[in-house]
Amino acid sequence: MNKIIEINNLTKQYKGVKAIDSLSFEVNEGEILGLLRTKWKW
Repeated sequence: MNKIIEINNLTKQYKGVKAIDSLSFEVNEGEILGLLRTKWKW
């Protein structure tokens, strides 16, 4: 299958706090991806 999304080693910080640390994944053609999160208030 063909990759339509590829993420490697993504890191995101908010006000010095790591929200995401070294996230890697791929989504192939025909797959469904869902992302969930909590409602954080900084």
